Amino acid sequence: MPSNNASSIPESQVIPKAQENPWYIQHFTRLLIGFGLGGGAIALVLPWMLWLFCGMSSGSSDQLRLHLLYVTGGVIAVLTLLQTNWKNQGDRIKIDADIKKNEQDAEKNERDHIRQVHAERRSRYTKAVEQLADEKAAVRLGGIYTLVGLVDEWLADETLDPEEQQKEGQVIINNLCSYSRSPFPLAEKIDEYEARQELKELESKKPDTLLPDESSKLDTLRKRFEDSAEYQEPDNIAALQAAFHEEQDVRRAIFEEMSKRSSKVSMGKNKKVTVTPGTWSTFGFDFSRAPIFYPLNNLTIEQGNFVSARFYGEADFGGAKFAGAADFRDAKFAGAADFRDAKFAGAADFGGAEFTGLAYFDYAEFAGGHAEFDEAADFNNAKFTGNANFENAMFAGDADFDGAKFAGAAYFGEAEFAGTADFDGAKFARAAGFGNATFTENAYFSSAEFTEDAYFRGAKFSGKTSFEEAYFEKCAPIFADASNSARFSAQVDPQDYLFEEHPESPHGFSCGTAKLLNRTFVLPFGAVLYDPDSWDEEKQDYTRVSEPAQ
Repeated sequence: MPSNNASSIPESQVIPKAQENPWYIQHFTRLLIGFGLGGGAIALVLPWMLWLFCGMSSGSSDQLRLHLLYVTGGVIAVLTLLQTNWKNQGDRIKIDADIKKNEQDAEKNERDHIRQVHAERRSRYTKAVEQLADEKAAVRLGGIYTLVGLVDEWLADETLDPEEQQKEGQVIINNLCSYSRSPFPLAEKIDEYEARQELKELESKKPDTLLPDESSKLDTLRKRFEDSAEYQEPDNIAALQAAFHEEQDVRRAIFEEMSKRSSKVSMGKNKKVTVTPGTWSTFGFDFSRAPIFYPLNNLTIEQGNFVSARFYGEADFGGAKFAGAADFRDAKFAGAADFRDAKFAGAADFGGAEFTGLAYFDYAEFAGGHAEFDEAADFNNAKFTGNANFENAMFAGDADFDGAKFAGAAYFGEAEFAGTADFDGAKFARAAGFGNATFTENAYFSSAEFTEDAYFRGAKFSGKTSFEEAYFEKCAPIFADASNSARFSAQVDPQDYLFEEHPESPHGFSCGTAKLLNRTFVLPFGAVLYDPDSWDEEKQDYTRVSEPAQ
């Protein structure tokens, strides 16, 4: 039994036997008495015997007696010091053992506390996820704020390494994204109701009073409902709209909280983009296939993965900032798509997207082509059913509109293309306006089809420009008028300017020649050559410009 008890005591707390019972401690009392009595007896007897039998003087014997007493006292003092030292060592070992035990207890308590905190955090997580399914919007909103707070808590938990912090936070982010992707059938019902109300309102107006955008919208809505069966308005539309607006607030709150913790995006006048990471920048976000029926304007979106998303009503991204890639491939915009003043710091991919209503990209900035990002704005095979407005848009990288279809008017007036502008095979069913647009690199319009007017007045072309086999159905393209002419750089190879319409095109190019820098170029009538090296800062214009082509 004793051996079993001893084995349960931590090895660090066991006092060694040699330290526990040294010989001088075991016999301390006997040694002390023995040395005391023996030393005293010797001090009394030995000097007396030496005086008596050896003739030692009385003074010398007293001196010897005194020395013997000193020695005896010294031995006793040493024994006392040894006993005191042993006792102190034992006390120190005991104190060290107590300290270590207290430290172990503290560590255990800390581990227990951490486990309790994590367990309590996971309990709140479970409850918050359950709240997302509650019928009351206020409860759902509370669940969202709880989940957001939990992500922040995991990231601030110094007891976890960064990888564990990321893992715990990503689980919650996935839940928030999953909620944003969850179906909401009422969105489609309200969208149809509001679209039919707008159709009814536009049809009530006289045709000659409709604004251009209203006419385009009317055509779009009529086409949308031309094959639909007879429509019956919901009886409880007020209650449905109330529930609809409540859910709008709940789902937008997710993006608002993400925006507060996302990267900060800023763009200078030189189009250089600065992205400062936020606390949530390392997480992954997935909104693919999500039904979006709420505004996302003036928010920062870390990763805009909206692949195959469905946008009901107006898709409002006005003033939004996309810190990473913005992926809208195959997305469907049932109403207007508003990206005015939006900033794209990474790639912007709208390949295969369908814009049923008006599409506004006025003053949007596509900075994906900056060296730090090396991306592009991709609209290849995108479909614009309504008017598409890219006026004053800035494309710092390549802009790919290859095969895009514009059913309404396409406005690119004063747009800036810093990279390659690719409109090969694009189809423009209505007016295509590129007036005063700037093409810094190559501009491709090969096999593009223009059903109505194609305006390029005042546009500036600095690289290879190709209109090979372009098709013009109703009128020839316009590159100049009495006050404004398209400009072509005289520093490129003359053969890099190609103006050849499709053999079956009803209309084509009327070209002449223009000369500058001792070189002759074939250009559309009225267009001019300019020397890029002749910019005058004071006049804010080029000083070496040719006569119009004729």
